[in-house]
Amino acid sequence: MKRFRALVLIGTILCLLALPILIGDPNTISTAVDVLLLTGAAVAWNIFSGYTGYISLGNATYYGIGAYVLALLCQDWHIPGGFGLFLLLPIAGLVAGAFSVPLGWIALRTRRFTFMVISIAIFFIFQSLAYNLRGLTGGSEGVFLPLPDWSSDLFNIPFYFLACSFLLLVTFVSWRIRYSKYGLELLAIRDDEDWARGLGNPTGWYKLGAYVLSATLTGIVGAIAIYFMGFINPSIAFDQGFDLTIVTVTLLGGIGTLMGPIVGGLLLVPIQTFLIQQYGEVATGIDHVLFGAVLLLVILLLPEGIVPSLRKRWQVWKTSRIWQNPVQIKEALISSFGTISIVAPEHPDFVDVKGAREQNVPLTQASNKIEYAIPPIPSRQPVMLHPQLIESQKVKAQRLIPLSTYEAVIKQEPAAFNPIASWRCPFCRRPFLLSGNTCYCPRCGFTRPLTKANS
Repeated sequence: MKRFRALVLIGTILCLLALPILIGDPNTISTAVDVLLLTGAAVAWNIFSGYTGYISLGNATYYGIGAYVLALLCQDWHIPGGFGLFLLLPIAGLVAGAFSVPLGWIALRTRRFTFMVISIAIFFIFQSLAYNLRGLTGGSEGVFLPLPDWSSDLFNIPFYFLACSFLLLVTFVSWRIRYSKYGLELLAIRDDEDWARGLGNPTGWYKLGAYVLSATLTGIVGAIAIYFMGFINPSIAFDQGFDLTIVTVTLLGGIGTLMGPIVGGLLLVPIQTFLIQQYGEVATGIDHVLFGAVLLLVILLLPEGIVPSLRKRWQVWKTSRIWQNPVQIKEALISSFGTISIVAPEHPDFVDVKGAREQNVPLTQASNKIEYAIPPIPSRQPVMLHPQLIESQKVKAQRLIPLSTYEAVIKQEPAAFNPIASWRCPFCRRPFLLSGNTCYCPRCGFTRPLTKANS
């Protein structure tokens, strides 16, 4: 399974790298850039909301902050367009992360629905500020960014590889967090935050760290997207549809999983991007209806998402395939336990699987009914207490006197126990198992014949 996952990952990366060369259509590459950026934003959102269980509906706040930081830096510092502008992307992300520290510290003092309402309130506050601070943001008129200085024929190629690299980076960060001690702490907060805090873990700092990291990565996505568009205004930077998109994408793929946001993004975001490019403003209402319908279908049919549901169904199918075939059952048991004997040696249907394999006897000729064989008796030696130590309450192991043979055990039985008392072993009190006309104990190996008095 690990090899299969590694091959799938390598194949996906090679396909992403070869896509511009194989297709070459500028519109398709432009759609791919939007898909990769929104998928990366969904992965960044999943780092906080998926791992901690705090559903944030205000990540568009940090998307807009990162976008405006890049636009204002280009405007105030008179930075020309080109590859050098890509060096400002980490600065935009860090500024967005700096804004998220006090906002997250306030919002994370609440839980569940209160946190969701506060995240939405923060989004609307920054959206209003973007409209009203005309001297800084330009208001509704917006701000134009410098055009790239490379050829117009290759306009989308650098942005495509940049978006692809960012998606791989944020996926690697999510993977490292998910399978680290810090990720286990975040999952413990999602499962039971009070229990995690009761163990002495600083859950508040853990939540804030994941919140700031998610906001930083989202700010970088906003900066890349705005530079790719070349224009920014409050309605573009602070868009309610952005939060709706990343939440729906993550829920569709599987929230809290590593591959869930990627699967959901590659399935759903291309449809949204295609509608926007083809129908423009009319598609704004259409994609909202589409996302609402997809969200309802996910809740009804796949409440855990595509990835967890497919994983469970694969395990069920794999298990059912194994246990439908008796030969596969025997082979699985042999690989786990070594030698398997079916029924008792004197039974007519007895089959020694190991002996059958050594003699090249087909296992299909064996009985399909599997039972446990009598355990080997010589490997165990029963013990009897010394008569002088019976009255003592504390008996040490070194004072136990082992019996040399099992005949001594059988000779002691009539004096100590009633031979027709019950169907239990007189020494370990376990129920007898029956093999022909012989009763035997599966634990200590005591045997006695089945008499008419017992029946």
